[in-house]
Amino acid sequence: MIECSRTHSLSVVVHVIGSLMIDRVVRVRRLPVAGETVAAVSSAMYAGGKGANQAVAAARCGGRVRMLGRTGVEGLFIVDALRAAGVDVRAICTSDAVAGAAMVMVAEGGENAIVIAAESNTRIAMGAVEDFVAAAAATEILLLQNECALLRETMELAAARGLRVWLNAAPADASLRALPLQLLAGLIVNEAEAQALTDECDPRAALEVLAARVARGTVVVVTLGAHGSIAAQGDARFEHAGFVVAAVDTVGCGDAFIGALLVAMASGMGLAAALARGNAAGALAATVHGAIPSLPECRAIDVLAASAERTVLESLA
Repeated sequence: MIECSRTHSLSVVVHVIGSLMIDRVVRVRRLPVAGETVAAVSSAMYAGGKGANQAVAAARCGGRVRMLGRTGVEGLFIVDALRAAGVDVRAICTSDAVAGAAMVMVAEGGENAIVIAAESNTRIAMGAVEDFVAAAAATEILLLQNECALLRETMELAAARGLRVWLNAAPADASLRALPLQLLAGLIVNEAEAQALTDECDPRAALEVLAARVARGTVVVVTLGAHGSIAAQGDARFEHAGFVVAAVDTVGCGDAFIGALLVAMASGMGLAAALARGNAAGALAATVHGAIPSLPECRAIDVLAASAERTVLESLA
C-alpha cells in the first residue's frame, strides 16, 4: 500500500506536458442522435483537459507533479485548481488569446460525448518544451497526451534526455500511427483508441498488436471502462476486472486511472498492483460529477484497491 506522506510525495516526480480545457458540461437524459435536439437537465463549467486532469490525479495520489501547458485569461481558474491540488504551475502560460475548451454531454448513467477545441494547447512553443524537459532528471516520468502541439518532437527530446516517456494516446487520430512508439516507457489507451491504432475490435488482440510495436519491457495498458483493464509488459500479461459502481459521470475516470497507475509504478509497485490502484481511482471518480472535482485522494484509493476485484463500491461505505 502506498503511504501518502510528505516524504513519499517528494520521492515520486511526474512531469506533465498537456492540455488545459474549460469543460462546459450539459447533463441530458440521453445523448442525442445526429440531427436531434434534446433539452439539457443542467449545465456547469469545470476545470479540465486531459493534461490538467492527469496532473491533479497524480498529485492527489501523492506524486510531486509539475506541468507545462498553455491557456488564456478565461482559463486562470484551471491553473488555480492545479495549484490547489499541489501541482507546480510555474511553466503554464496564461497569456493566450483563446483558451482550449471542451463541450461535454453527460447522459443518465454516466455515458458521455465530448467535442474539444484545442486552441491554446496547439500553440505550445518548442522553446518552452525544451526548458521544461531540461529541468527534469533522467529516469523521471514525463506524461503526454494527444491534445497538444509538438507531440513527436517532445517524445524524441525527452527520450534522448533519458526520461521515461508515457503516452496516453487520446484522443486517437491518424497521426498517432506515425509516432515512434518504441521510445515509450508506457502507453495507455482505452478500447476505442486501441482499435484506432490497430484496427482490432477485440481489445485483447489490440493489446498484442501494440505490445509488438513498442520496445521490449514497455508497459502497454488498455482500459476497459467498467470491466477494468488489461496490460502487457514483455512476455507478461496482466488483468484486473475492476470494481462495481453506480456511475453518475464517467468524465475524468480514465485520467484518474492514469494518475494513480503512474504514481504507483513510479513508487516501485508492480504492474498488477498498479492496475488495481488505477481501477480503484477510476471507479471512485465515476461517483462524482465533473473531472477534477471527481479525482480521488490516495487514502480512498488505498481502501478500494485492497478489496477483491468486482467489489461493489457501496459495500465499502
